[in-house]
Amino acid sequence: MKLVEVKNLEAGYNRLPVIHDLSFELGHGEFLAVCGPNGSGKSTLIKALQRLTPLVRGTVRLEDKSLFRLKPREIAARLAYVPQVSEPVFDFTVGETVAMGRYVHQINKLAGESDRDRWQIEEAMKLTGITALRNKRLSQLSGGERQRVLLARALAQETPVLLLDEPSSHLDINFQLQIYHLLRDLQLEKKKTILVAEHNLNLCIPYCQRLIFLKEGRIEAAGSPREVISREIIRRVFDLEVELRENSSSGLPEISFIHSVGRPESKHEPKIADRS
Repeated sequence: MKLVEVKNLEAGYNRLPVIHDLSFELGHGEFLAVCGPNGSGKSTLIKALQRLTPLVRGTVRLEDKSLFRLKPREIAARLAYVPQVSEPVFDFTVGETVAMGRYVHQINKLAGESDRDRWQIEEAMKLTGITALRNKRLSQLSGGERQRVLLARALAQETPVLLLDEPSSHLDINFQLQIYHLLRDLQLEKKKTILVAEHNLNLCIPYCQRLIFLKEGRIEAAGSPREVISREIIRRVFDLEVELRENSSSGLPEISFIHSVGRPESKHEPKIADRS
């Protein structure tokens, strides 16, 4: 049984679809990266899988149950969402924020936290290395620390699937690698199934088993990094010329941008992939 099955998915806003006819599956313990240029539908897909967009049509099954027949609490018991790092709207402490991940399991709110709740909160903070930050306010944290807090909240939610929307955005190189190392550990040691929407191809290639390239809301290519990282596919998806090389350590493909020096500016410069 697949944890997530998507067939002919259409989703968007104000009755205007952003993604069209998407079909894919996500198995137990798999790491899938969804990549594409600005506006390709990466973030919309992450939200649609949780029924957070006004328009969602097609077939989406979570643990063999239809997304459209599940209550919000039942969806939250299966999928945990890690949004992009942003300035906090409410300045909760780290401990309070991580504890929010347990709400889906607290049927009787008046009873307070159970032993299981407390253990899971502590375990999530330990795994993400933020235990010492427990009493700090979110506004006091760096972007990398705040991203770890959001990931800890998702882990406290205790779901089989983690959905992450561009986890490397706004982070320096060191924190980007830390987050992806942590995701790989969660996949291998905790058997988490992970789907990330990502704009940094070189960052996610060593960690994911499969890549999906989106362009204008449709799947342009899908497969393992070795299968889909090619100059032709990168050109089709990003309208960008690149050079490819093999990483001497992993043997996986890496991308180098082609920089022209001394060439007059053109009205038809290639578009650089950024964020959606």
